[in-house]
Amino acid sequence: MSAAALNHYEILGISPEADAEAIRVAYFSRLEVFRKRLTAPHPDDGERLVQLRQAFATLSDGGRRAAYDAWLFPAASRLAPEPEQPAAIPGVPAGWERLHFSGRGSEYFRIWIVNLLLSIITLGFYSAWAKVRREQYFHRNLQLAGAAFAYHGQPWAILKGRGIALAALMGLSLAQSMGPLAYGVAICGFALALPWLAIRAFRFRAFNTSYRGLRFGFAASYGEACRVFLGYGLLSLVTLGLAFPLFYRRLRTFVIDHLRYGTTPFSCAVGIGVIYRIFVTPGLLTVAALFALLLFAAPLLAAGVAGKVAFSSLFALLPLALYLFVLAYVPARTANAVWSASRLGEHRLQCDLPVAGYLAVVVGNWLLIVATLGLAIPWARVRMARFRAEHFALAVNGSLDDFVAGEQARVAALGDEAAELFDLDVSL
Repeated sequence: MSAAALNHYEILGISPEADAEAIRVAYFSRLEVFRKRLTAPHPDDGERLVQLRQAFATLSDGGRRAAYDAWLFPAASRLAPEPEQPAAIPGVPAGWERLHFSGRGSEYFRIWIVNLLLSIITLGFYSAWAKVRREQYFHRNLQLAGAAFAYHGQPWAILKGRGIALAALMGLSLAQSMGPLAYGVAICGFALALPWLAIRAFRFRAFNTSYRGLRFGFAASYGEACRVFLGYGLLSLVTLGLAFPLFYRRLRTFVIDHLRYGTTPFSCAVGIGVIYRIFVTPGLLTVAALFALLLFAAPLLAAGVAGKVAFSSLFALLPLALYLFVLAYVPARTANAVWSASRLGEHRLQCDLPVAGYLAVVVGNWLLIVATLGLAIPWARVRMARFRAEHFALAVNGSLDDFVAGEQARVAALGDEAAELFDLDVSL
């Protein structure tokens, strides 16, 4: 039977009674088959992949599935009572598309170990190719509404960026050995170059990421970057960190406000009050903990040996407890605040990372890596990628398929992507 004659259930290989989890498992199982034969695809793979995505998009949506079933089984729909809307997936409101990461630690380990060995053998020269393989793996295993992201970065562009970064560091080191005046001039030159390098790196990252064949983009002027990196950066320094939340907010809004998908821009409206509360809370908690420790110090020290041991334990554990709290609280809360205040055109973004869950993943990964002498790093990275994806969603206003198709048409009409081929990547 040709693929065109199959209905959505037959394409996924499931029964019409399959639940949401069975649909999801069937979809990603078949998607994996296409991915494994990317090097030698069948002639009709393109058409079959489109049909697979259409089947998943329809059957994973309660409303679309009910309408499709009524069309596919008209007799049954006339006899059956009014269909009930399937229960929403916990934590995913109706109309929201949540990210999904399907990578596996054992799978990424094979990429990671080859990258590591080749980078060592080539004295780091292979690291650019290693980064491309790593990014390709994490992008193609990140899916939204059944479609995967893709990474298109080229190793030579990454190598060029790292060469520039290495030359800049060597220049700073040479200037330092020549005296304070030369070093000061070199620092000023590097500071002036930093906004330019940052813009190129953001553009490289955005342009080399795509979703459903449509690339992201980033466009900002040097003057805007100077105001953020030099203006707010210096303000943070001269105020001894008091203005750091202001710098942080401007940096995040600068990146998101100049990012676009196709021709649709992102925007971020996070308030400065939210960011200040996130950064001030750990400080207030530290002061409160120290005050409580001092309050109980006298009674504990006067209680004999047991009291002194208890006080010493509290004194030693307090910094660790505060460090762990800051480690999870700040990144989770800032990510939630920034992304939940962001939009892609008229579509809302949502990030809901739980602080306790984030801390559990981070500490669990640390213990895993230490216990295996570093061999568990691939599992740790996959675990964090899956955790982040599970807590990030897009609220689509209307149809995601229609939105993407519209963007593809607009980009094809404008044809402005080639201008971004000359950017470079200076990140690791």
